[in-house]
Parts: sequence; C-alpha cells; structure tokens
Amino acid sequence: MTDPIQFALAVLLLLATPGPTNTVMATAGAVNRGERPWLFMLAELCGYLAIVLLARAVLLPLIDAFPWVGLALKGLVVAYLIYAAIRLWRTRISTEGMAGRVSARLVFLTTFLNPKGLIFAIAIIPREHPALIAFFAGFAALVLIVGGCWFTAGRTLGVLAGHRASLLPRVGSLALVGFAGYLVASVI
Repeated sequence: MTDPIQFALAVLLLLATPGPTNTVMATAGAVNRGERPWLFMLAELCGYLAIVLLARAVLLPLIDAFPWVGLALKGLVVAYLIYAAIRLWRTRISTEGMAGRVSARLVFLTTFLNPKGLIFAIAIIPREHPALIAFFAGFAALVLIVGGCWFTAGRTLGVLAGHRASLLPRVGSLALVGFAGYLVASVI
C-alpha cells in the first residue's frame, strides 16, 4: 500500500479494532493506575516493530517454502493468548491500591504474537518503496497514538468502574480467550 492516506487509514483502522494488544493495553490502563502510559505504549511499538521486521525478513519466506510453518505459528499464538488470559484472570486489583499489575512485558509479548503484526508486514507496509522509512515512521507514530488511547480508555473505565474495577482483568481475559478461539476456528 503506497498511497500515504490509504496507508494511514488502514493502519488506524487495524490498530483501533479491538484485539489482544488493545485488550491488554486497556487492562493495563485500568489496573496500573499510578503508572504513566509511555512505557506500555513503547512496549506495544517495540512488539509491532519486532514482528513486522521478523516477518518480512524470515517468516514470510519460510511460510512460502513450508506452509505448515504458518499453522505452527497460529498454534503458538493461540497458546500464548491462553497464557495471557490466565495471567489477566489472576490479576487482582483493589479500589484502595494496586494489588496486581499488567506488565509492559505482557504488552510487548501480546503485541509480538498479535496476528495484526503479520497483516501489517504482509499487506499494509510497502515491501519496497523509496520512502519506506517514512512509512515506518508514520506507522510508529500511529501505534503510539492509538496505544495511548486504548491505555487511557482503560484507565477511564477503571476509574468509572469504581469498586467493580476488579472485574476488568477478567473481562480482558475472556476477550483474549475469544481471540484464541477465533484463531482456532480460522484453521479448522
């Protein structure tokens, strides 16, 4: 996709769509009330950049040569989403103070294993273009902006939920299980 406006709209649409990373970012905002969002936003950006670069350099040629590798990768993503769901389910927060937290590491790993990264690598970020660095810079800026919005939305929801905020990690956990189920269904 080489038109800058179409590129920006495609990136925004995909980033804004609820998914594993957005679920974890919103939960991080709700649970980590005293922390600033920049660390989580940076973890998300690093996760997306790592998977996009890895996919472009290694995974896409490997999947082209050995289609079963694509199925194995989906299995790995499903296993991780279940693991992340269990971690979120066990996260406990209280209205008096933080009893549990969502780590930036969880945000990074969830983003790295998010299937959206492969969509960015395959279909949205141009493979070759004279302004490829500008496309990556635009992608990075949009990831930071949208990630910050999801974190802030989670923080706002956590504050509005009051004493019911302790349920938010479980809601996020159920959403991750739903995404894992969707991936399994796409293989069957």
